[in-house]
Amino acid sequence: MGKKRKGDGQVTENDLDATSMRYQASAVHAIRERKQVSAPILEPEVVASRFQGKLNRPHVEENAKADTSVKQLSQFVPTNKDTTSCSKDSITIRLDDDTLTLIGQYEIWVRKGAISILGAVLYPSSAVHRVFAPSTHSLPVIRPVRNPFGPPEQPIEITILSFQCGIRLLKHVSPMFGLVWNKATDLPGDLEPDSSTISSNSIKRTYSLLKPTEGDGHTNKRPLGLVEIPDDWQALMAALISKKQVSLPTSALICGPKGSGKSTFARMLVNGLLKFRSVALLDIDPGQPEFSPPGEVSLVQVTSYNFGPSFCHPNASEHGIKLIRSHHIGATSPQDDTHNYQRCVINLFEHYKQLLKLHPLCPLVVNTAGWIQGTGLELVSDLIRQLNLTDVIYTSTSGPSEVVDSISQATEEGNTRLHFLTSQPVEAVPRSAADLRAMQTLSYFHLDEPELGHIRWNATPIDDMNTLPVHYSGSNQSIYAVQLLGPELDPEFLGQVLEGCIVGLVVVDDDAALPIPFDMIDGDVAFDQPQDSTPSASYHNLHSPLPRTPEQIPYIPSTAHLTPPLSPTHSHSIGQAYIRAIDTESHIFHLITPVPHATFTSLHKEQKKLVLVRGSLDTPTWAYKEGLFKQMRHHHALEKEGLGEGREWAKEDTKRWAEGRPWVSAEGRRKGERVKKVRKDLGRKKTKR
Repeated sequence: MGKKRKGDGQVTENDLDATSMRYQASAVHAIRERKQVSAPILEPEVVASRFQGKLNRPHVEENAKADTSVKQLSQFVPTNKDTTSCSKDSITIRLDDDTLTLIGQYEIWVRKGAISILGAVLYPSSAVHRVFAPSTHSLPVIRPVRNPFGPPEQPIEITILSFQCGIRLLKHVSPMFGLVWNKATDLPGDLEPDSSTISSNSIKRTYSLLKPTEGDGHTNKRPLGLVEIPDDWQALMAALISKKQVSLPTSALICGPKGSGKSTFARMLVNGLLKFRSVALLDIDPGQPEFSPPGEVSLVQVTSYNFGPSFCHPNASEHGIKLIRSHHIGATSPQDDTHNYQRCVINLFEHYKQLLKLHPLCPLVVNTAGWIQGTGLELVSDLIRQLNLTDVIYTSTSGPSEVVDSISQATEEGNTRLHFLTSQPVEAVPRSAADLRAMQTLSYFHLDEPELGHIRWNATPIDDMNTLPVHYSGSNQSIYAVQLLGPELDPEFLGQVLEGCIVGLVVVDDDAALPIPFDMIDGDVAFDQPQDSTPSASYHNLHSPLPRTPEQIPYIPSTAHLTPPLSPTHSHSIGQAYIRAIDTESHIFHLITPVPHATFTSLHKEQKKLVLVRGSLDTPTWAYKEGLFKQMRHHHALEKEGLGEGREWAKEDTKRWAEGRPWVSAEGRRKGERVKKVRKDLGRKKTKR
């Protein structure tokens, strides 16, 4: 084993290799024997350098019984003694050895000392970092750590500030965003505001400091959990972060079962690796992507910390987040088309290698989907062999053995280190996976214009938003074609299927993107070349006429009753759009999308081909009911203030709202009930704008 230089706080390549190999061998054996194994502590000073201070409570083992004791949410209790200032929207406090947990949205400014949060260590500076801590996810914990750049006994002083971005207003258009943030509470504890003009009753911050066991006043209505950092997580992160990026930067793939903490560990690892100034995140989980709506896989360059779940940054427009390339796969799981999914991932990895030419020390973190059984296991194993990784991290120590065997073999063939981590304990699941996907998609479509590099949201219902009219035919045609992935559909029903659905916005870079034979005999199409082969005369030319529906919508025809996706080598995604209506007389799609209008204008001027790709994404039922939910909330608010008609919301009110909205059925409801049924009526007439 290589020796560590004294005093440099670094782990050598030999240290990491040898320790990982020992742990890998013992872990594989233990899993096959259905035993738990403890992670190694590589170097005590390595862990201390990043995570000094009070460690977490012992983590809950995967098969342990549920803890029925009262959970300690935070150790810090604010008093006038440790509070240096307190205003209407901010509080400055001193931390000793106590941890601090907040719920809500806040900005944190480190004035003295140092703290750790979600894998990042923050030192005194003028930088202010935004944190999103909703109740839908485990709450991040602020921990005091030693500041190697300051006096040994320097106190820790931080300022917490409120900020507005509009995300809290989404509760007005969807019940999914109810009880997500902090309750509008008074000052914590017995604190008094600095100014006599500010009463404690008027202070309603966008965050709340949690009391040790009582929460923020909503705890009895929703479970609250904390981000747990088991000891083996700390040890591995410290080792990977401390490893010198010499000839080959760290490239770590994180895989494991669903709900095992893959996304949390990936987020923390990216934050820690930012010591190298930038990190590439290869996000290949289309169900819960980090910086895009569901249905996308992407490569993102990260240069700023990420302190929030994915629905708080549903695209890469935030300052410090740069989208390198993205592909729309039109599904929330790779299983719909594993071949295309794998090609998309390989293409993104090729772009990472191009990024390395500009940033030679840029590490890579790969966050995978939770599909590790059957074909999913084969897919992950193949990717491990193809991506030339330095590390693979499996977030479970309980097998199954066939998964461990396959991943172990793949890492051995690629001379890749394999690490096993305990799954992150999930204490409460207030939202299902489908709910979180819907929240992330809704958040994406409610994005507003950024402000000072920060994303913002608006709570205007989809039905009331201004649409972006885009021509699909005529002299101003901007949409080259529509593509329906999967089984063949009669073109007569294409317009009806598209209206009210979410589509991917895919830009075609060159002719090789569409492997469609130019010659069609009796409408039959046959493929005789690989997807990414060099285009020949027998392949479809982008300037050749495409078939059209009776409404003149151009579409990419299917073959063998299936429509294959565009080549990821010759196309890329720029986002998603919601087709609110189709004007068949003017040949216009009315789109709702956060993609800037200038992007469409630029594509049109450059004569780029834009394809609307319809896959198998979740039906956006939330979009169909936003207007009704906002009207119902407004009605109840007026009644509560005594300004209404003196009656509850009735069935007739819902029926009046549902008239003219073909996707919503207003049948079979009792007085005061919400919309009971949402449907897509494929036999309806076209809506015209």
